[in-house]
Amino acid sequence: MIKKLAVTGATGFIGRRLIEIAFDRGMEIVALVRDPSTMPQPMRSGLTLLQWQLGEAAPDIAGCDALLHLAGYIPQNFNAHEEAELCFQANALGAMTLGGQAADQGVAKFVYFSSGQIYSAGQAAADENASTYPLERATYYLTSKLAGELCVQALGRSKDMKVTVLRLASVYGAGMHDRGMLPNFIRNLSQGRQVIVQDGGSYTADLVFVDDIVELALRSIETAAIGIFNAGTGQARTSLAVAGAVADAVGADRKLIVVEGIAGRHGFAALDIAKPAGELAYRPKSLEEGLAAWRDSGQMKIFSK
Repeated sequence: MIKKLAVTGATGFIGRRLIEIAFDRGMEIVALVRDPSTMPQPMRSGLTLLQWQLGEAAPDIAGCDALLHLAGYIPQNFNAHEEAELCFQANALGAMTLGGQAADQGVAKFVYFSSGQIYSAGQAAADENASTYPLERATYYLTSKLAGELCVQALGRSKDMKVTVLRLASVYGAGMHDRGMLPNFIRNLSQGRQVIVQDGGSYTADLVFVDDIVELALRSIETAAIGIFNAGTGQARTSLAVAGAVADAVGADRKLIVVEGIAGRHGFAALDIAKPAGELAYRPKSLEEGLAAWRDSGQMKIFSK
């Protein structure tokens, strides 16, 4: 039974939601944050804030059942080669060092949050054994995440620490940033405004609800799972289909959706989830189910300009 978790990236989108759900299940949280004043959760019994940032030595997290490492360096410009060194220092070497220091304190489980975009470009659903070669986009950042996976898994073997790698699809839900395709659709359709779907509506993405990511992470700790697991829905949805699902969720007329351009931009393939489904009983919501759950929770933010 999980009793106490250490979480980096605790003020981020996924980290905040993870802490909320963990609290609801009676867990204690040690949140490693760069600036404690930015922590959105009110101080409460069971929450400990420790000031920490990437590159620093791990603070005292002895007694925690697991360390969930969400913090990472995301470059301002994904195409700038000058950012490569910072990416590798934080996302690979930094993660390895942090994991080693946690292991030395007796933390038995490490969950590393990676990216499902590291797979080679292609249209077939990618399982965990598919080729990883992120050359098409964000190469420096994504390669640093792949290097981080290898570093923390090797560390786990040498330190006898159970390491889980979660390769995330495109995550959405309460607390997400206000930029990108999905926020744009919600912002406009919820206010009765038209949305323009580019590239003939052919752009694809595997969109996964944040609560499902949190559930998978917690289950990986409970089962002491070791290895790499895809964290998506197993289905890539076109931008046109996403717009339609958002319109239905917010009660907007689908006639507000206007398609422009020629189909051809494929985006990202789906993540095959047979492994987490079989080993961790992972059952993610469909896009429609996730949007409905978000809306019905009262936390669906109308992204205003």
